[in-house]
Amino acid sequence: MENKSKIILNRNSEWMNRMRTFKVMVDGVEAGKIKNGSWEEFIVEPGNHVIQCHISWFSSPEFQFAVNRNEIVYLRCKGAARFYFPLTLLFVIGLMLSYFYSEEAVTRPAWLWWFKLATIAPYFLYALYYVTFGRKQYLKIEEDPDNVFAS
Repeated sequence: MENKSKIILNRNSEWMNRMRTFKVMVDGVEAGKIKNGSWEEFIVEPGNHVIQCHISWFSSPEFQFAVNRNEIVYLRCKGAARFYFPLTLLFVIGLMLSYFYSEEAVTRPAWLWWFKLATIAPYFLYALYYVTFGRKQYLKIEEDPDNVFAS
């Protein structure tokens, strides 16, 4: 292991991608896979490198970093869809209101259509963004100064 350096990649535990394994690419070559809530260690040559994580056809942007001889670089990979749960909650509220006012005995208020549009549409637009334009920003790689192995 002389003149070698390490990358320690930590993957946050996430509910949304819990069952899926991320493929880790270092300098365009598959270096390994990382499971939910775990960490992996990759041995690299000293110098400039590019790391990227993939999950199906979604990926992270390329993260460039430099590593010196016998140095350890700590990185973290996580999902970038921050607003998934609040939008899912709004979506469920919109569906519940639609169901509640679907009964014929209940009169529908005039604001119901606009409220359903305001609660359900953002969920679909957010998902549509990550399926199309944002598919290469679905994951995020960043430096991890708080890594438990750093001390």
